[in-house]
Amino acid sequence: MDFVSDPAAWSALAALLTLEIVLGVDNVVFISILAS
Repeated sequence: MDFVSDPAAWSALAALLTLEIVLGVDNVVFISILAS
């Protein structure tokens, strides 16, 4: 459980989550444009 105290692991996780949210929003916008 060393990764819990590892700042690099947390920043990687944060970057991954941010990417996931941005891409998720992007896909929703893209789909709504296609649907309309």
